Amino acid sequence: MRRYPAYKESGVEWIGEIPTHWRKSRLKYESLVPVQYGLNINSDLYVEQGIRFIRTTDITEDGELIDTGVYLETESVEKNYLTQPNDFLISRSGTLGRTYLHRSNKKYTYGGYLVRFNFGCSVKSRFIFYFTRSQCFEHWITLNTVQSTIGNVNGQKYSNLEIPVPSFSEQRQIANFLDHKTGQIDELIRIKERQVELLHEKRTVLINQVVTQGLDPNVEMKPSGIEWIGKMPAHWEVTQIKQIALFIGGYSEFGSESYTDKGIPIFRIGDITQSIKMGQVKRVPTQQVKRLKQNELCHGDTLIVMIGRRAGESTYYAFDYPSILSAQVAGLRATRVDSKFLFYFIHSASFFNTIIPLFFGATRDNISKTALMGVKIPFPPAREQTEIANFLDCKTQQIDELIAIEGRKIELLKEYRQSLISEAVTGKIDVRQGLEH
Repeated sequence: MRRYPAYKESGVEWIGEIPTHWRKSRLKYESLVPVQYGLNINSDLYVEQGIRFIRTTDITEDGELIDTGVYLETESVEKNYLTQPNDFLISRSGTLGRTYLHRSNKKYTYGGYLVRFNFGCSVKSRFIFYFTRSQCFEHWITLNTVQSTIGNVNGQKYSNLEIPVPSFSEQRQIANFLDHKTGQIDELIRIKERQVELLHEKRTVLINQVVTQGLDPNVEMKPSGIEWIGKMPAHWEVTQIKQIALFIGGYSEFGSESYTDKGIPIFRIGDITQSIKMGQVKRVPTQQVKRLKQNELCHGDTLIVMIGRRAGESTYYAFDYPSILSAQVAGLRATRVDSKFLFYFIHSASFFNTIIPLFFGATRDNISKTALMGVKIPFPPAREQTEIANFLDCKTQQIDELIAIEGRKIELLKEYRQSLISEAVTGKIDVRQGLEH
């Protein structure tokens, strides 16, 4: 795309040069109202119906509101805390820089981690919204973040944010151009994300089918007697996990104060991912865990989350040095079964559907040791277990590589989207001949 005929220095390092006929301003000079902080509300005051209460966590990366939210009693909210058309909310703490542009007449209110501006009309509001999606705004956030327990940028800093401002007609042209172009990019991203979803579904279906039905589509089948599995090869048996694996427990005695830079890795719920990132795993002093030798992890153990919303999720421990588990995670060590076959079954939809009815706990899902070890598993001969494990190693790796490729394409599209926004809102490209509605 072409550039403007002439430029001048903006005087702001992270913005750089701007077209000569543009001006520089601050957010507070463009807003019709002074910066206003949101309400500090205790969650005990949430109700099922009333005025929606917008929290930082309700705003998506793209500046939309999530479908589900929380509410306050209508009578408890003062009038000046109700949203107006073109209200611009921006996060000052937690997920910094998240912005939401209120484009309707609906009445909401908002939390204390958000601050409010109003730029008077949809054109200017859209232009400034796009500016907050730019690389230079992201850089400004980094420069102005105050690091305490969580990052924060207060309302006064947002008020003094310097922004480039073109004429009103150019703001409209830029906003229209970006509406159209980002819409096209977002559609491509949605297509790629759907492709990733389908690949994940294919992976899940493949694992479940092979660990319950084997590799031979023509094999004679029989009822397994396991509700979520149905039929299995006639020559397979059914056994319980406790007959083919040992339970490795975790420990609650290691709190965050025990973590060190060096020592024995300790796996927590957040570490149970498809691909373990050992560099992110916390560690505890070696001396503290010497007495736990019998509970160290070994290569080939399956790690499984035992508590919380991620209960039942699992991963494979493919390392040759010892680690231990936190109390929320358990290990299964294969004794009479191929370790990878056991992992793939634990990773299957059939296993997950089997344990869901076994969850207990009033507020969180929990799996007991007894329930886990009592789960029934289809059990092929040893040679077939190995063949199935090797087959799934190969096929899931191929699918994972395709997922990674599509994931990288999505990241590139997002990078292009942000780069295009950045160049348009700072005048690095001239879009005046572009779309105008």
